Amino acid sequence: MLSFGDSRTFETGDERFSHCLFCGRLIVVLPDDRRGGSCYDCLALSVPAPVACPDCRAEIPGEDRALGCAECGWYPLRG
Repeated sequence: MLSFGDSRTFETGDERFSHCLFCGRLIVVLPDDRRGGSCYDCLALSVPAPVACPDCRAEIPGEDRALGCAECGWYPLRG
């Protein structure tokens, strides 16, 4: 249960509904929505697939590729 109220508000009523940028499904957009205009189904598909670290072969989650490997410290731009 939330211990605080939701204080987000719409400036106009037109802001509440939109269409997914990827599939066109009607979505409800909340103020400060961080989905980037996609529905939850397409948002899950827009995250890159995990890859193996080239040094230690540990799995790097797709959204963390730019951060490098947490296991061995490999970093993509280290020269």
